[in-house]
Amino acid sequence: MVNKACKYFPCHKDLKDCTFCYCPFYPCREEALGRYVYSRKLKRKIWSCQDCNWIHQRETVDRIHRLIREHGSELRKDIPADKPKKKTLSYKHTGVVVLGHGSRLKKANDLIPNIIGGLKQSLGLSKIYPAYLQLAVPDLVQSLERLAKAGCRRIIIVPFFLFVGNHVSRDIPEIIEREKKKYPDVRFIYTGNLGEDSRIADIVADKIKENLNEAGK
Repeated sequence: MVNKACKYFPCHKDLKDCTFCYCPFYPCREEALGRYVYSRKLKRKIWSCQDCNWIHQRETVDRIHRLIREHGSELRKDIPADKPKKKTLSYKHTGVVVLGHGSRLKKANDLIPNIIGGLKQSLGLSKIYPAYLQLAVPDLVQSLERLAKAGCRRIIIVPFFLFVGNHVSRDIPEIIEREKKKYPDVRFIYTGNLGEDSRIADIVADKIKENLNEAGK
């Protein structure tokens, strides 16, 4: 994510990601990344990282996010004793459609209902339905109709697709636009596909790590 609207852009050379506008490790005092310089304004030496772009590299940002997810419980262990109640989505008028491509193989289509079971438990939402673009039922129109008739006034459509092809960029949006005309009181939200999420790289990395030992035999 690069914020070209920032008045300081580009603040560093070879800037690839602006997620951390200010480095959370400042001052790192790593001589390979910066140095102390004298500030005439402050009349003292300060740590300068003007020539460091480490925090603005996508690989760095992804790694920090991954470490936060992996060690989140440790980071939160000093939160005061009054533990907040677990928050769950309580939107009674919200529905979700997890939309897959669809296959002639029943086993392939069973993946989405299995995922939905976990989503209902983690999100606290009851109206999460599967749909398939082709080769299986229910299709997207049928699932949207079911949610609209159930009283949902906001429907989130999640394309369970890895790549942005014609289905994601053209076919699905066209269906949604047609359904909007049928249900003018319903707000339709079309999310990004799975491949747009940087966490996909973490999943791939985990799969590789799981098999590294086997590969070395």
